[in-house]
Amino acid sequence: MISVGNKVLVINFENGSVVESKVVDEAIDEVVKKLLIDILPKWSPENSDLIVMKHEHEVILKLPLSKELYESIAKFGLSRRSESEVSARIPVYVVSYDNMWVGDELVDRKFYLVAPYVNEDVKREIELLVKDLTTPESE
Repeated sequence: MISVGNKVLVINFENGSVVESKVVDEAIDEVVKKLLIDILPKWSPENSDLIVMKHEHEVILKLPLSKELYESIAKFGLSRRSESEVSARIPVYVVSYDNMWVGDELVDRKFYLVAPYVNEDVKREIELLVKDLTTPESE
């Protein structure tokens, strides 16, 4: 079981926009499992794949770290990048339930992202990254 002080970030995205972003106090693997149960009634097997993928996302943090922050990310391969920065690789789960294939590319219309909650800066970074990745190039 993976846990970061059991604070988990859950972000609901629809069509490239954040619909809801919350922090829950529960183990990340349990959050992902409960999310899947909640999503099942919304998922249309005729129109979309149901996909759960785990990635790693590198977060870069400025030193010094608070004791609480250090304890929450130390298990994620914490390493020094420079005299003023450290990095860690946190697990990120993408739960996609409304998507379509456009040529060879999968376009996610509705999905959730679940990751350990690190801090507000990392939360905003992840929100912006996903928005950039899901916004069509024509915009």
